[in-house]
Amino acid sequence: MNEQSPIGPPRGFRDILPTEARELGVIERTLSEVFAASGFTPLHPPLLEYGAVDSVKRRRIQFLDSDGSLVVLRPDLTTSVARLVGGRYRDMTGVLRLSYIAPVFREEPAMSGGAREILQAGVELVGGGGALADAEILALLAESLERCGLPVHESTVQVGNIRLVTGLFAALPEEVRVEVLRAIRSGDIAGGLSRAREAGMPADELRRAGRALVGTKGDVDAAAPGELCRVIDLAGERWPGTVRGWGVPNLALVPALPYYTGIVFEAIHPAAGVIASGGRYDLLIGSFGAPRPAIGFAIDVLQLHRALFAEAWRPQSQRPLLLLRASADERATMRCAASLRASGLAVALGEVAERAGRAVVHAEVIDERLVKLDDGRVALASALGCEIGS
Repeated sequence: MNEQSPIGPPRGFRDILPTEARELGVIERTLSEVFAASGFTPLHPPLLEYGAVDSVKRRRIQFLDSDGSLVVLRPDLTTSVARLVGGRYRDMTGVLRLSYIAPVFREEPAMSGGAREILQAGVELVGGGGALADAEILALLAESLERCGLPVHESTVQVGNIRLVTGLFAALPEEVRVEVLRAIRSGDIAGGLSRAREAGMPADELRRAGRALVGTKGDVDAAAPGELCRVIDLAGERWPGTVRGWGVPNLALVPALPYYTGIVFEAIHPAAGVIASGGRYDLLIGSFGAPRPAIGFAIDVLQLHRALFAEAWRPQSQRPLLLLRASADERATMRCAASLRASGLAVALGEVAERAGRAVVHAEVIDERLVKLDDGRVALASALGCEIGS
């Protein structure tokens, strides 16, 4: 049996140290504000779900509860939200706008080095259908990335439609169609088309499918009757972005999760890979109650941080931390610290070993009203925030 180190986390998990945690906090606050500005309300599904409420069964971390029930660490927040909506909001009509920032957990092979804890930030629009809803969510993804500081360039966001690509192979038997889509998802389009040919797909249909999967925007227009490009164009009206035309049609985009029914999309960065994904899932909520149209996305916050770091991003500077040396009068020291905090400063008594990249200012308490900075200045505690806080 392998002995695990008592000072290291389990395989697939990692410690997030203060500097990174501070930067992640900036990203999370930005995303929360962007989501809220479009009317999305935060919720917090539980960490555990029953094993039946799981769309990625081959990758779940599971165990038996004390009552014998099979439970899993949630591997997917969209399914948790669908379960919650089907139960808690079963009698509610209208559109729900829900958001979250929370981790999910997925099993990875022991030697793969894959992360088993993924921090996700996302939204779910439940009850909204049609091109406008699709375009709004697609645009919100692009806006979210750019508000965090990641430029959304042309080809950053790939947009497909699982219903359309499945329709290209509708005449094939179900088991063959699954094989073809699996090959396309892995990037082996030629292999997928070859398998379709072996199954008897007519040559003209193969040519049409090939043009749609690997062709230009015009080819996709021909295969998708303008539907896909219309959504992309509408999204560009909602969020033009720093580069016009940031969304690129790609019918070869086939997601691994099984519940998507229409538009699907991924945001990709060359240094971080896939940093966000989402799409329409009109049948999933029907598994837990009355069916409702729904669409959403999830951003991998750690991958977004990695992409931002590759773009030389750093969080905007915070007010410095004031490190306050105490006077002999302990009561005066505490009153002075309270006055400094009321002036808008972050104050710590004494030294701090871990500063997480934050600027610090040293000062000494003279009395409950006055401090002396290390540069020799003497200042009122109640006004010091205005002098060094920016």
